[in-house]
Amino acid sequence: MRRTLTIFLRRVICLASMAICLTNAQAQNTVMESDMFGDMRKGDKAAVVAVYFGTSNDVARVMSIERLNNRLKEAFPDYDFREAWTSSVIIYKLRERQIVKYTPQEVLDQLKLDGFTHVLVQPSYIIEGTENDYLNYVVNNYKTQFKSIRVSQPLLRNPEDYEAVIDAEKEIVKDKKSMNVLVCHGSKGAKNSQYTMLDYIVKDKGYSNWTVATIEGFPTMDNLVRTLRKSGFKKVNLIPFLFTAGEHVKNDLSGKWKKKLEDEGFKVKVLAHGLGENDKINDVYVKHAKYTQTHKVYSSLELKTMVNK
Repeated sequence: MRRTLTIFLRRVICLASMAICLTNAQAQNTVMESDMFGDMRKGDKAAVVAVYFGTSNDVARVMSIERLNNRLKEAFPDYDFREAWTSSVIIYKLRERQIVKYTPQEVLDQLKLDGFTHVLVQPSYIIEGTENDYLNYVVNNYKTQFKSIRVSQPLLRNPEDYEAVIDAEKEIVKDKKSMNVLVCHGSKGAKNSQYTMLDYIVKDKGYSNWTVATIEGFPTMDNLVRTLRKSGFKKVNLIPFLFTAGEHVKNDLSGKWKKKLEDEGFKVKVLAHGLGENDKINDVYVKHAKYTQTHKVYSSLELKTMVNK
């Protein structure tokens, strides 16, 4: 009888907690406070892992990747730090130059061998696109191999993130006589809509000489040309909305895009910097990592499973 009552009370408490959670703001509807490092015991070891797509450009690596690495090390001084890259092509290229980088699987395998029990993974991705989905898939395979392992959020998650990022980028160029274009990578499918949301928020904030375009998504180059014609601006600043100012900046922005716009009669300037070079952008990544340390995100399936136990 007592066991039955105990189980019943646990389910009531669980349901009550979820009810409170689900009545909060939408951004918190599957989040509960839970410090992943708070339950560490003697012998436990924790690490923070920063994950990047990667770049073969040495300058971009130093200016963006190492900059965020240092910020995360400062934010989590009591824990070990590792980095991982997801582009096998870039990893191979660098190893030919005796620069060794590791995949997320290799890093997690090594952490397990080294006796680590708690792992916080912070991606450097911009949106919840293909690379972010892949990272979550990889980490999910290690769920049972650590006492606690969590993947944090990419750069753009909540409306507040978009606003903070836009304000940070706006500080870089204050040219009111040119159209400033945030050139994003772009993504396939519905997740590309995060870039159109970025464009919406830029305009909603009243930045009339700012717009958004993508290299491999929507809005396209043709959309941008139409926007520029309607705007009346003759000068254009192409601003990479990419974590590193690597090959896309060299081959696309400074190459195809610049030539196309100049052929259309515009005077074009490319600002070759990556988002990771901006300390205010890195502040957003650090904020996400800190939040992920103290809050656990539950999927709808996990919540349903908890209720039915």
